[in-house]
Amino acid sequence: MIFNSLAFAIFLPVVLALYYVLPFKGQNRMLLVASLFFYAWWDWRFLGLLALTILIDFYASHAVYRAKTHKEKKRWMLISIISNITVLVIFKYSNFFVQSFASMLTKMGFAVHAPILQLVLPIGISFYTFMSMAYVIDVYRGELTPTRHLFDFALFVCYFPHLVAGPILRAPQLLPQLTHERRVKLEQIRDGVALIVIGYVRKVLIADIIAPMVGEAFTQMDSFGSGDLILRMYLFAIQLYGDFAGYSDIARGVSKLFGIELNLNFATPYLSQNITEFWRRWHISLSSWLRDYVYIPLGGNRKGKFRTYVNNFLTMLIGGLWHGANWTYVVWGGLNGLYLAVHKAYLDITGKPQKQSLEPARWTFATPFKVFFIFTLAAFAFIIFRSPNFSSAAAYIAKMFSFHGGITRIGSSIFILPFVLLSFLIDVAQYTRWGERFVARIPMWQRAIVFGILFAFVLAAGADNSQPFIYFQF
Repeated sequence: MIFNSLAFAIFLPVVLALYYVLPFKGQNRMLLVASLFFYAWWDWRFLGLLALTILIDFYASHAVYRAKTHKEKKRWMLISIISNITVLVIFKYSNFFVQSFASMLTKMGFAVHAPILQLVLPIGISFYTFMSMAYVIDVYRGELTPTRHLFDFALFVCYFPHLVAGPILRAPQLLPQLTHERRVKLEQIRDGVALIVIGYVRKVLIADIIAPMVGEAFTQMDSFGSGDLILRMYLFAIQLYGDFAGYSDIARGVSKLFGIELNLNFATPYLSQNITEFWRRWHISLSSWLRDYVYIPLGGNRKGKFRTYVNNFLTMLIGGLWHGANWTYVVWGGLNGLYLAVHKAYLDITGKPQKQSLEPARWTFATPFKVFFIFTLAAFAFIIFRSPNFSSAAAYIAKMFSFHGGITRIGSSIFILPFVLLSFLIDVAQYTRWGERFVARIPMWQRAIVFGILFAFVLAAGADNSQPFIYFQF
């Protein structure tokens, strides 16, 4: 089931109505059943795979916790990691590795016919396996006591707002909210509705309207001038952001209606002033997961400057591979790893401190130029991310830099300007916190009118132009 569907428009009010009249234990039971139904709506057959992940990691976490020796703890943790990685490899990467190996043998002169496995990629598998696996690792590290009840752990993994496209939550953040009685506050309903409307605006009024124009550029690039391709490079960056940040906003907003808080997943990344800040603001739950479970175990910044640069690069390579079974994702991750390594080297050479918080930085005359430069770096890398293969990416980049033909499609370029401006205004309002203060001052009845009008636009725009969420494929 997807958020921008008629099925979800019926599902959510029914679940909320039941939730508000049930006692605490009944609420949790109903949420688990609703979450399984939400997932099964797409393909009920993969409920077994989801259940397998839950059972293995629940019992592995308890085995780790009860183990008497470090060796035994490590063995059970490895069972969890290997089982999760095996599921990912079989369902997500098997054809990728087989075809890559066959291609290598073919280039060496061997005649190889690689078998292709006809496997459907289970929706959300990368998100829920990372959540479940991190839970066991945290128990192994002594940072978490495993929950006693399989039911609670199952709800932690399956909770439907985050199940299929994140954010990737940690047990200390979510489990206490699930295992303790909740009371939904009026502010949560107010903020939840605001987030839901903003999420749909990002998705339907921005990302989905931009999507066809971006798609044409990648499939019919011969008919576009270099100026058109440059423009659509930026448009895809805005489309991807609107699509995924929109999903995250809706997920957070829906969860607030249940009195459960999900972590922020995007914090105005396109207003970042350097690439390290960008990755601290973009897909925050994955970035922090990679930091804690890949970068730091690799040595982080504890083994010298050069090793730090290498660790940044390797972490982003793995992050790229997480996105999909295609070398384009790996190269996209590697390019961003190179960006991060270069920026880290620059900070080491100049001795400049790196800002760690997400609080708005002081803007100067040079700030807009820095922001535009970082946005351009991210957008350029997204060409590789969007392209189906290297030849397509290379052709796009080559034609873009040929500077042959400007912006020839003036009509569509002018048409898209209000939607780009809308995306920028939403980010500025969130970045400066002006939006939160402004909304808080509006009386409830006026707020209802404004959100109602916005949602009417969303419904009108989405009626004939509904697009699936991009990150559902990951």
